[in-house]
Amino acid sequence: MQTKHFLTEAQLESLNSPMRLAIIQRLEVDKEATVRDLAHRMGKAATALYHHIRELEEIGLLRIVGERKGTRRPEAIYAMVAPYLSSAKAVKTKKGRKIYSRSGGRVADAAARAFSSAVQHGDARFDGASRNAAIRFYVLRADKQKLARLNQLLQELEELACHSCDEGEEIQLSVLLSPTGKKQDGG
Repeated sequence: MQTKHFLTEAQLESLNSPMRLAIIQRLEVDKEATVRDLAHRMGKAATALYHHIRELEEIGLLRIVGERKGTRRPEAIYAMVAPYLSSAKAVKTKKGRKIYSRSGGRVADAAARAFSSAVQHGDARFDGASRNAAIRFYVLRADKQKLARLNQLLQELEELACHSCDEGEEIQLSVLLSPTGKKQDGG
């Protein structure tokens, strides 16, 4: 199996559905699951997921990797087509960038909901080496050297985050990097 799948514009657009994005995020952690498994872990009814699972399978983001005996009939076991999904090719077009910008908003919204829920339920730790919750917002000027270093750190973070542990606490890490559109005057 390939380790990286380059999303098409249509696949990226499909992930703008909060439910389909949540399914993919769940499978990033669980690797494989039936619809019933996903429904249980996501706190949703299985009937609410079938349409989205079918859409993700038809568009080429999910595949059936086996089946498990169900209560009435065998249940399909689903997995992502690759452990890592990349938007690098999809954003090379104007349409792809427009879709990607909406995706950024969806990811930020999902991150904000997860953060708020964790804080409200008392699951968040804000100090020390076992900290599992933090918010950082920086606006800064970055020359080419600083921007290159930030991107190097993001690449290291991405490589670390793409290899989930088999055990331990489940966390969500979301990063948005964008220009503000403002440039420093030369004078």
